[in-house]
Amino acid sequence: MTMESYQSFRDSYNSVTNNGAHISNVSKIPLVLSWHNLTVSVPKTENGKGFWGSQVVSKSNVLNKVSGCIEGGTLMAIMGPSGCGKTTLLATISKRVQGNVTGEILLNGSSISVELMNKISGFVPQQDLCIETLTVVEHMQLMAKLKMDRRLRAAQRTRKITSLITELGLTKCSYTQLSALSGGERRRVALAVQLITDPAILFCDEPTTGLDSYSACVVVEKLRELATRGKAVVCSIHQPASGIFDLFHSVLFLVPGGKIAYNGPVDKAVQYFNELNMVCPPAYNVAEFLVSQLALKQHQSADGSKLDEICSYFESSDIGRKLNKFLEAQLPGTGCSNWSSNNSESSMPQPEDEFIKYMHIQSPSQMMQLYWLLWRSLIDKIRRPQEEMLKLSLYVFIALLVSTPYSGLIINQEGIQNMQGFLYLVIVETVFTFSYRVCNTFSGELPILLREIGNGLYKPGPYYLSKILILLPESILEPLLFATIVFNIAGLFGGFLGFCKFALPIICSAIAASAYGCCISAVFEKIEFAALVSVPIEFITLTFCGLFISLNSAPWQFFWVRYVSMFYYGIEAVSILQWSAVDHIPCSEKEDIPCFSSGDSVLQLYGYSPNNLLLDLLGLSLIYCTAHMAGYFAFQRRSKKQATY
Repeated sequence: MTMESYQSFRDSYNSVTNNGAHISNVSKIPLVLSWHNLTVSVPKTENGKGFWGSQVVSKSNVLNKVSGCIEGGTLMAIMGPSGCGKTTLLATISKRVQGNVTGEILLNGSSISVELMNKISGFVPQQDLCIETLTVVEHMQLMAKLKMDRRLRAAQRTRKITSLITELGLTKCSYTQLSALSGGERRRVALAVQLITDPAILFCDEPTTGLDSYSACVVVEKLRELATRGKAVVCSIHQPASGIFDLFHSVLFLVPGGKIAYNGPVDKAVQYFNELNMVCPPAYNVAEFLVSQLALKQHQSADGSKLDEICSYFESSDIGRKLNKFLEAQLPGTGCSNWSSNNSESSMPQPEDEFIKYMHIQSPSQMMQLYWLLWRSLIDKIRRPQEEMLKLSLYVFIALLVSTPYSGLIINQEGIQNMQGFLYLVIVETVFTFSYRVCNTFSGELPILLREIGNGLYKPGPYYLSKILILLPESILEPLLFATIVFNIAGLFGGFLGFCKFALPIICSAIAASAYGCCISAVFEKIEFAALVSVPIEFITLTFCGLFISLNSAPWQFFWVRYVSMFYYGIEAVSILQWSAVDHIPCSEKEDIPCFSSGDSVLQLYGYSPNNLLLDLLGLSLIYCTAHMAGYFAFQRRSKKQATY
């Protein structure tokens, strides 16, 4: 297509759509995003429809051959009854939907990749997911560091953040935590985040939902202002007020089943639907009336025939035919070359200069991603003092509970069982505390990270590593405090050196247990499923820790279990360090009580070897590394799932 023919198509289409209300003439960027015959299907399960009442899985179309386009300088609304596919269409044309999608999405006549779409567009979701302990400025700083070109100076990022905060009226709440913001303020913060990279295309899902009329009007007016600067802005919106509806240049009405009932200028919509005998009463909200009429038509015909008539009428209308003609001109092979083509004589206007700046944006290195993710996690922890104090208080209470019955331990024949039971409880409580504490590490933040990873903000590796590093200090300091309490209450011997020997296996067990908990959290989406699997594992590994079954006489089929047991390694290590320092144990005067004359003989009783200390610490280290490797691969697999929009 030559530039002259492209312009004639555009002028022809504009003449039908109110002098360019649908394909706006105010565009500063020669940008046309078009979508052709988009069909999105999802599995549909029907009970009792198969052989002997079994389930039958079929496909249901959420979108059905939907086509349309938007140009820079246009503010488009996607409307329709609930469940008609508004959010699905928005997420699909923004290349954020995975799965069974057919059709084409083109930018200036050429296929657009997910990577390019992420760079040139912003997506403002209906549900804003973020770490809510951050302030507005801190959240913007984090997003700027992850989204903007890493070669920019800090002063440039600060100027951009300050400009957006001022422009969107967020100055008064700039140092307020996100959790304390109103609905309108949160919407504007979400919008500001997407405007950090100055995207050419902006997608907004239900930007006015939950807002009062004034706040909703402020948000939509800001979106229209962005459109007048040359951006293409697409919004799904649910029954806007009349004044808000008039702010849009064009509207696309969907009906249940994912078909188009109308796609044209806003001020032509009333006239168009009048032709279908959907006459809006005077002083009535036009948008609300049209949506309710489309929903009513669905209920009036169970087979959907009335909706099919409406959709067929649009295809045969002047607006529908001109739109289809324009869309056909966008398809590859009709003369529209790639926007990066150098052949300017035979191509439509290409936004080379505008898009090159997006393609040249260099993302931060993975080390920088790790730094900022650690920074966010640290701030989140610092601003949850009640939660951290509760965890610490509970662990201190457990220390008191464990050690008080063993106060003033005496090493004699009667005290051997007391000492070993004490060492057993110390390790077991530590393992359970630190493994269960982190079981919700990834499940709790999964919706946030799926969206952020899907938007290309960071890789799964830096995120997982940030969680490992943020857990390390508490996995060292809290067991150290725990060991201090129980060591002194129980009256263990050895002074400072004895304390260090006592604390070492406890700390190593806590670190290994946190890795095991992270692995469980990464593998299982729900804590209920994690418990179903982890409880039997913990039961069998605890059984073969040496206390319940003598390792010297354990069945050969279960000989290997000890080598995958944190309990075995931890209890053997702490037992070796305690009993190896005992050279003599006085025998009891009672003849029926067997005599174990030294600490080594006690170790032999439980099947422990004094030479296994390094092997035990190595075993805990291997469990730590193996659990984190398995957890990382499971987390990486989960990070590829479809984010929620």
